[in-house]
Amino acid sequence: MKKDVCLRLTTRKNKPLSEEQARGIRPDIEELLTRERLDGFEKRLEEREALLKQKENNIKITIEAQIGEKRKRLKDEYDALKLRLETSARRPRSAELEKQYKSRISTLEKAMVEKDREVGKLSSAVFQAKKDKNDLKKSLSSAKKTIKLLDDIIFAKDQTIIAYNR
Repeated sequence: MKKDVCLRLTTRKNKPLSEEQARGIRPDIEELLTRERLDGFEKRLEEREALLKQKENNIKITIEAQIGEKRKRLKDEYDALKLRLETSARRPRSAELEKQYKSRISTLEKAMVEKDREVGKLSSAVFQAKKDKNDLKKSLSSAKKTIKLLDDIIFAKDQTIIAYNR
């Protein structure tokens, strides 16, 4: 073991000892140096572990954030595709309903045009009937006057006949 320690002390990177200096180190000092080195190594190891743990946590947080963003983007894409699918599924039905609607509107417009013609004819007929009614009233009034005149003539004739017969 002493050879290993001596070799280590003479070949270390920072401040290597000469062989004479290494041989002069007593075993308890050697143990103290070794322990001191081990403590320093353990401390650096703990610091590195803490640093690695911190990096691991940072990476984990970053990855979780990226996954959250990706999940949100995928959900938005899914919702958009689902909406587009529903819209396209409704589109043929919508087109069919629109076609039926236009057909019915066209039929109703044709029926309205026909009814407008009939209303026009009926309006003309009503106007003509009113005109005929007025003409008939005038004719009736004229006929009444003529009848009254004829009654008066007949009455006068009857009076004349009665006067001649007496």
